[in-house]
Amino acid sequence: MPPRELVNPIRDLFDAAVRHYAVKLTCPRCRHQRIFDPHALWYHFHKRGRPDWLPDVREKCKCTSCGARRPTLDLVREPPTDETLPMPSEAVWKKELRRRR
Repeated sequence: MPPRELVNPIRDLFDAAVRHYAVKLTCPRCRHQRIFDPHALWYHFHKRGRPDWLPDVREKCKCTSCGARRPTLDLVREPPTDETLPMPSEAVWKKELRRRR
């Protein structure tokens, strides 16, 4: 039987958050890295009405050190290193869970 990730691939930030994968962004120019909590990053895109598909997320991000665009995006099981984004309230998160079932 194939691993669950092959059967149901992670396509967007919401999928990453449900499966508890952190989002690691690495600058291609200066190698600066940040690891974001997937719930907070999803909420950041959700509030602004932006699509949260992983390729779209990569297009919208830029390095805070050198300003380079399109960082490398990896899903990791590491603790977040960036706490600047607010977390969604429990009501908002549960509403989105119900909507996507």
